[in-house]
Amino acid sequence: MEALADFLSTPLAVACAVALGAVWGSFYNVVIGRVPRGESIVRPPSRCPSCKAPIRPWDNIPVLSYLALRGRCRRCGARISLRYPLVEALTALLAGVIFWKVAGSAVDEAVAIRLGRFAVYFTFASLLVVLGFIDLDTKRLPDVITLPGTVILFFAAFAAHDVSWKERLIGLGAGYLFVRLIADFYYYVLKREGLGLGDGKLLAMVGAVLGWRALPLVVFVGALAGSLISIPVLLATRNRSPGTSLRHVEVPFGPFLAMGALVYLFAGPQLLALVLPPG
Repeated sequence: MEALADFLSTPLAVACAVALGAVWGSFYNVVIGRVPRGESIVRPPSRCPSCKAPIRPWDNIPVLSYLALRGRCRRCGARISLRYPLVEALTALLAGVIFWKVAGSAVDEAVAIRLGRFAVYFTFASLLVVLGFIDLDTKRLPDVITLPGTVILFFAAFAAHDVSWKERLIGLGAGYLFVRLIADFYYYVLKREGLGLGDGKLLAMVGAVLGWRALPLVVFVGALAGSLISIPVLLATRNRSPGTSLRHVEVPFGPFLAMGALVYLFAGPQLLALVLPPG
C-alpha cells in the first residue's frame, strides 16, 4: 500500500490519469452524439457519421488518430467534427488536473480516500463536459443523464469526504428551485421562455456534489462567461440577419453553468476567500 501511495504522487500516475481521461473522452463523444437521438451508446460500434463505415481500432486512438487522418474519414474522406478531438483532449486534461489536485498531491490521506475522491470528481467533470456539449448541439439537457447523474453523484460524494450530506442535499434542492423560480417568472410574468428546467436539473446536480455554498459562485461565473461569449455571438447574428430579433435567439446556458462548476471545483475556496475575506 505504501508503494501505491508513493506512485500516486509521481508524474507517471498523472500521465496514466490523462490517458484514462482521453479514452473516456472517446466514449463521451459517442454519448454526446447518440443520446439526444435516443440511440444505444453500445451498439453499433463507432462508425463514420457520413458513410457509416466502422472505425477501425487504430483509427480510434484519442486525438492522435484525428491528427493522423487530418480530420477526415479514412474510407470516404468526409470531414470529422473538431468536437471529437476537443472532447478527448478536454477530458484528458481534466482527468490529469483533477488527479493531481485530489489524489497526487494529497500525500497525508489514505489511498482509498484519494482514489475515491478522484473517481467522484472525474465522473462529475465528465458529466459536465457531456451535458455542456449536448446543450451546445441541441439546446437540451437530457433527463436521462441529469436525473440519474444527480442521484448517483449525491451518494458517491460520500466517498469524497469534502462536503457534508446536508449541504449537498440543500444544494440539490436549491439549485433546481433557483432556476425554476426564474423560469416561472419569465413564463408567467414576461410571457416568454427564459431559462429551461434542464438548467435547473444541471444546477441541482452541481449542488448535489459541491454543496449549496458553491451555487452563487457557479451561477455568477456562468452568467459572466455567458455574457462575455454570447453577446458578441448575438450581435454577429443580428449583423448577418438585420431583421432578426435577439429576443428569439436561443443561447444555451448549460455549457456556462458547467464552466462555472469546473471553476469552483478547481478554485472555489480561493475565490470565495477573495469575495468573503475572513473577519
